[in-house]
Amino acid sequence: MAPRPAKRARPSPSASPDPLNLDERDHEHGESSASHLVSFLTGYADHHSSGSSSGDEEDADGFDIPSEDEDEDDIEDDRDGDDVDGTPTKRAKTGLVGSSTPNNRKTTPRKRKGSQIPTKGRGTTPRKTPNKRKLDPLEILERNILNQQGEGEDGPEGIIRITKSDRYFAFAARSSRTSGNSYSALAKPLSQIQYDQYTASSSTARAALCPPEKFQERYDQWDLELDQGFNLLFYGFGSKRTTINRFAERRLSKRGNVVVINGYFPGLGIRDILNSIEDNLSVPQGIKLSSSASTSTTIERSANRIYSYFLPPETIPSARKKDYPTAKNDLYLIVHNLDSPSLRKPITLSIFSLLASSPRIHIIATFDHLHTPLLFSPSLTNSPPHSYEPGGWDGNIPTSRGYNWIYHNLTTYAPYTTELSYLKLSASSALSLSSSHSGISEEGALQILKSVPPMAARLLKLLLVKQLQNLPPDPAHHVAYPLNQISPIFAVDNDILQSLAKEKFIAREEERYDALIGEYRDHGLVVEAALDSEGRTGRWIWVPLGKAAIERVLETMKEVEV
Repeated sequence: MAPRPAKRARPSPSASPDPLNLDERDHEHGESSASHLVSFLTGYADHHSSGSSSGDEEDADGFDIPSEDEDEDDIEDDRDGDDVDGTPTKRAKTGLVGSSTPNNRKTTPRKRKGSQIPTKGRGTTPRKTPNKRKLDPLEILERNILNQQGEGEDGPEGIIRITKSDRYFAFAARSSRTSGNSYSALAKPLSQIQYDQYTASSSTARAALCPPEKFQERYDQWDLELDQGFNLLFYGFGSKRTTINRFAERRLSKRGNVVVINGYFPGLGIRDILNSIEDNLSVPQGIKLSSSASTSTTIERSANRIYSYFLPPETIPSARKKDYPTAKNDLYLIVHNLDSPSLRKPITLSIFSLLASSPRIHIIATFDHLHTPLLFSPSLTNSPPHSYEPGGWDGNIPTSRGYNWIYHNLTTYAPYTTELSYLKLSASSALSLSSSHSGISEEGALQILKSVPPMAARLLKLLLVKQLQNLPPDPAHHVAYPLNQISPIFAVDNDILQSLAKEKFIAREEERYDALIGEYRDHGLVVEAALDSEGRTGRWIWVPLGKAAIERVLETMKEVEV
């Protein structure tokens, strides 16, 4: 029988071994000795017997902060408490039958910071202080309910239980741990050469899948739907520009007037669209408007003139045909990318709905955005065009508006080469394009005229009158001519205009004349070039507005003398 080791004095509660000295990995695999088990139980009893009177501090996470008296002597006592063969000592056995009972509220021993774990056959390994972590909302909910029940995590369930709704709201309160990186930020953009190479390599396969000629068999159906008063709205993967333009060239151009609107251009607005229609189709500016339309904005008055110009001739009474001239053919509006940011504004959609309600104006539009149909309410989608009895036009447009859409799938798999070519135009570049290169809009010209002195207004009216006199009868020259190195054919010679201004006592001195023209040029209302269409050098100036817009501006300047 082996000799029994000598008795040791029982250590004080403050020097009790660490209650978590039992290595959990060794315990799971059955590799721990009896000394480890006894050391654990002894610390457990000593810890809870002195837990209510212990002077150790406790942090917010439930970990005991060791006092300054605890040092490495505690570790030596733990190691000396076991014999060589692993037989528990008397001090350790005393812990098994100790009279102290653990507190019912705490069934798991508390951890101590800075504790060390004895390793069999090696020295002590310092235990790192656990980092504080932010509790999950679901864990906080479960702990609060368990504390209210008065039971531990392994105890029986009480009256208060976690419901599915509690778990849902606790889960919804969790912070999302998503990455801030996106694929578009990680992937390098393609250069123009690389993009052209990739599109050229796939063009053969795309053309074999859905060539533009494939949809010619649907032209008859589309023509019939347009004749019945419907408007066409095409969707599908791939660029639909080539297919729709082919349909307009083969069929629609033989039936009436066709206006193509490239909505993917970022600087395009409804004012530009209406000006283009009026200038290219020579819409008369003397069309009589209703009392409500005469007091509306410039855009609405322009839309009302276009609507009245394309009324059926038989609906206008013979006594009012002089006030309401009509077009000979119908109008077909081809709108590419109706879902573009420049065209899905409320004022633009309202003007389009008015034009689509005309019995002789037809809209063929395309879109690529998934939620584009949400822009049109059921009433707008299903409202038929206006109908008039012979001689029933009274000069007032009905208040009801609608598109009367028919959706068609037009999947072509064609690359968006043209649509993406304007993607690099930023808001600043588009603004500079509209202000300096394309001149100014009609509304901008009217705003400038409200703040200029009388002599400056007389000089501008003189320039507008001379420009209208120089306009050729060809409608191709009745559009707005932007800033260019070569002046248009209707530009006014600066020397001639200066001489007229001097004769009419508008600007007697050359410095005064240059100051007035320079003010208009800075605002984009007047542009100039040093070379005309015939190759002559000089100074040629003009206003970058179409014929219809110039006539409307002169209409507001009736009281200005020339």
